[in-house]
Amino acid sequence: MRGNTKTKETVRVNLYLDTRRQKDNGSYPVRIRVYDALTKKARLYTTTFDLSEKDFGRIFLPELGQKLRREEKEIQSDLMAIEDDYREKAEGLGFFTFDAFEKLFEIKKGDQINVVWHYEAIIGDLIESHKFGTALTYKSSLNSLKSFLKAKTGKEPKQIYFQEVTVRFLESYETWMTDSEHKSLNTVGIYLRNLRAIFNKAIDAKIIDREVYPFGSRKYEIPASSNTKKAFDSEQLSKLFQAVPANMEQEKAKDYWFFSFVCNGMNIKDIVYLKWKNIVGGQIEFVREKTKRTKKAKQKVIQVPLTDFAKEFIEKYGVKDKSQYVLPIINDEMSEAEKDDRKRTFTRFINQHLKNLAKANGLTEDISTYWARHSFATTAVRKSASMEFVSEALGHSDLKTTKNYFAGFEDKTKREILEDITDFMRN
Repeated sequence: MRGNTKTKETVRVNLYLDTRRQKDNGSYPVRIRVYDALTKKARLYTTTFDLSEKDFGRIFLPELGQKLRREEKEIQSDLMAIEDDYREKAEGLGFFTFDAFEKLFEIKKGDQINVVWHYEAIIGDLIESHKFGTALTYKSSLNSLKSFLKAKTGKEPKQIYFQEVTVRFLESYETWMTDSEHKSLNTVGIYLRNLRAIFNKAIDAKIIDREVYPFGSRKYEIPASSNTKKAFDSEQLSKLFQAVPANMEQEKAKDYWFFSFVCNGMNIKDIVYLKWKNIVGGQIEFVREKTKRTKKAKQKVIQVPLTDFAKEFIEKYGVKDKSQYVLPIINDEMSEAEKDDRKRTFTRFINQHLKNLAKANGLTEDISTYWARHSFATTAVRKSASMEFVSEALGHSDLKTTKNYFAGFEDKTKREILEDITDFMRN
């Protein structure tokens, strides 16, 4: 990436080597990256140049005393001219918006009607907004779509046009995912909801006509997600709590799982991102990482009283430096991408060793970090907690969200909760 230059104090324009997709000759597309600091969004625009990482570095990040060859100077001059053109147009706008900016260019129609281009633009925006989890689902969705077409045609597509994605195309794609790739219907649903979102954005932007929209009633309907939530009952919780770990890894996994449980089913990401300033007067006060950027107007502070177990956990695993995060998983020296990667790696660590501990003690090895949250919610209801209490403890925005949450539990769990609620009716 060439040095950033600010325009209008909020817009940055620079050359960008897009290393997401390597070409057959080992090079990558050179694009113009425009970042709007007000909306915290970035978009990439196509150039006709492809360079290897080494050549891009030589031309735009030269070492002291390094001399460029004639052809390298020409490439440098041409690309800098394109960059300057984009910068001048951005500066010429009284108030910058991407819509106004793009009207100043004749953006290739092929890009706008290319599904791959839209995927890559959304992925770039998500990464820029530090929504790495959602970006990963879009990447997986795009890769799956490319693999499907490669299986059909023998080569990976560079363009997938909206007009090609018909009802028959989607039906064939679903069959390929379930039969050949052995994907669950949940995964199929996730991938296709991403594709549907891209269609909707293109329609809203008037890039395509609604007539080509292949989703919906009497067209292609995305498989419904079951997403069944599973939880331990009191007996199973007691059995897991009494289980003796076979090693330090299992002990740590068990401790983190139960810390999540006693902290209102706190998500592992929220645990990893806890700072010492979140511990106030014998309780944890935090805003869920999941909602920090998506619901700024409705950010809800969750208060979690510290139990004896929680206090002992923090004493055992907490770092001494009170200016840092409470737990030694991430630190402020890491980039947001590195923090997210470390969180994912640590979650896999917990799940792997917890499964081994559960299996060794006669419990299901399907257990994961999510089960702590689900188990807290069902246990609270079994202990006669009100729906309002559970809603507040989980950090839901309203009771409707909580009711939908409970609707996702397996029938066995719902039946057990009902039996606990009505136990006074039995002799």
